[in-house]
Amino acid sequence: MLNTLIDTCILVDFLRYGKTTTRKNPERLKHSELARDFFYKAVADAEAVISVITIKELLQYPCSAKEEKRITVEIPIACTILPITYEIAVIAGNLSRQSTEYKNDHIEDCYIAATAIVYNIPLYTKNPRDFAYVTHPKLNIEVPY
Repeated sequence: MLNTLIDTCILVDFLRYGKTTTRKNPERLKHSELARDFFYKAVADAEAVISVITIKELLQYPCSAKEEKRITVEIPIACTILPITYEIAVIAGNLSRQSTEYKNDHIEDCYIAATAIVYNIPLYTKNPRDFAYVTHPKLNIEVPY
């Protein structure tokens, strides 16, 4: 059952869990623990879904070989990864065209939002402001923590 589209920011928090820098920062530690709990529950309920764009976003910054393996092997085993389809591309393009904010800088957010719209599932993010300019009647944003 597809009903938990997880935004990149939640997976960033999830991937930070257990890192030394995270343990030293109380706010990061709290967010990583909440992300871990949310992610594992979604996986256990067979509801964890991500956009293929999320893999791109997770890999665009430098990461260790261990982190890259978690992103390219472990996350795809745990989640259903939804591809970009023609319908998603059309909706993402239209969302991007609606706002100058998204024309150059936030196209990935448009693709993730379009994925939620096409599959008619809520988009779980801790940063709803990332989608403030993405308006669509079928876009349902949920903040899990």
